[in-house]
Amino acid sequence: MKLNILKTEVIFQTLLTFVSLVWVVLTEGSEFFIALFFIGASNLLGFILRISLVASKFHRYYFFGVILFFLILYGITSLTVDSNMEFATYFMGIGGMLFNIYYLVYGFYLIETMKQNKIAE
Repeated sequence: MKLNILKTEVIFQTLLTFVSLVWVVLTEGSEFFIALFFIGASNLLGFILRISLVASKFHRYYFFGVILFFLILYGITSLTVDSNMEFATYFMGIGGMLFNIYYLVYGFYLIETMKQNKIAE
């Protein structure tokens, strides 16, 4: 049962990423941060689901990576004199996409690990 729930979550995340990518390409990039917001919100909900289903060291990496990302973003925007808004915008976009890729890859890894260990009920 846990494996099926995890598979459904990973498929949903992959489809949402693909649809968001197509949406951004069709709107010529003007809706990038709206798509990134929806991806981030679904990653947060999926992360809570993954924590409740499977114990993994990758949860810690993802969680502390997100915390570090926001601390660096805070440092870029608040602690500098000119706020570096253009750099912060690029940093948010690139960082958000890299976290999404990591999230998807470690979802597929969790599925393969569960299959190999026969933890699925």
